[in-house]
Amino acid sequence: FGSRSFGPMMQPLAPITQITPLQASKFQLVSLARPAVPAKHVTEESFRASLPLASIACAFACRTLQRYVRKAYAQDVVQAKLNFQADWVQRGLRYSGVGFTGAGCAPGNFEFCESESAKVSIKNGRSKSFDLDNHGFTVVDDKTEPINFYNEKEICQKYYPACEKLVQKVTGASRVIAFYHTIRAPQSSTKAKERTRKGGKVEGPATQVHVDYSQACAERQVRILSKPPTEWPDPKGLLGLQSLITTEEIDEYLRGAKRWGIMNVWRNLSDAPVRRTPVALCDGRTIDLDEIVTFGVQQGFDSKEYYFPVHSEKHEWHYFPEMRKEEAIIIKNWDSAGQQFARKACKNTVPTTFAYHSAFEDPNTPEGTPLRESMEVRMAVLW
Repeated sequence: FGSRSFGPMMQPLAPITQITPLQASKFQLVSLARPAVPAKHVTEESFRASLPLASIACAFACRTLQRYVRKAYAQDVVQAKLNFQADWVQRGLRYSGVGFTGAGCAPGNFEFCESESAKVSIKNGRSKSFDLDNHGFTVVDDKTEPINFYNEKEICQKYYPACEKLVQKVTGASRVIAFYHTIRAPQSSTKAKERTRKGGKVEGPATQVHVDYSQACAERQVRILSKPPTEWPDPKGLLGLQSLITTEEIDEYLRGAKRWGIMNVWRNLSDAPVRRTPVALCDGRTIDLDEIVTFGVQQGFDSKEYYFPVHSEKHEWHYFPEMRKEEAIIIKNWDSAGQQFARKACKNTVPTTFAYHSAFEDPNTPEGTPLRESMEVRMAVLW
């Protein structure tokens, strides 16, 4: 139709992946909704009458084209490098590697540790179903209310409760307590600079295959929660001055048969989907304990232990391309009911205790793709 008939309704054509059904319905798609009369004779009444059919046809066309565009970018299997511990590094569930970061220490001062990369196959997980008990991770649709993710108050008082509610819904836990978060974004961004200026931390993607807690470290972390948030190693005064859980309650979990765990909620913070340094996740059922290096990190007066593995051909790796802001990945860092570590008193075990994970460089990423913005929130999960 001509712009003389509907001049005010004409709009510039958007890229095909951005066209909505409403926008598409304003254009004549000849192959899908050809008018019975020449375009110059189309009246406003006949045009409006054709809108329902055109809208349906255009919505179908747009979604089909979006799938092709997504498929062109997101490969079924990506061959990419991940960073593991070298094969010669001493392995064991008691820490042998030592790292120092923070006050008075040079970042990257690592002892008894050497990283080496290995090329692995990372499968597109979009067409499959994953669950926490069997795989150690899952992806869910989860649209949150508008939140300023660079504002500490909004993170602690709005986003923490949202993450707790999400994990409780997915796991069926009786209680979830969020206690820590990490923002990963370009240091040069305005938001990152402002957050840093106010004393907050902004980090880059974690590119070493790891689990965030060893068994001993996970137990210490949960026990710390019986202290007021102001006394945590990473103080959270915004969560209040009173303990969120009692020592007696913690003892019921750590000394008894009640199930507990620690999980991460990972989210893209940008309006654009993640196309650079996505997260690779290892199926927890393909992990062996004899491949683990327990690595201690000293940050000022705080110490922590991670599991860093060596490479294994048994590992099965997956990723979720183009993660949107309205989605979240839940990653299991510890589960007391995991078969490999469960106490004898635990009657109902699950196959997976944790899932290795790491950011990676997708070799198919177009040049000039912006760095990702993301956040992880850690939480104790109590059943």
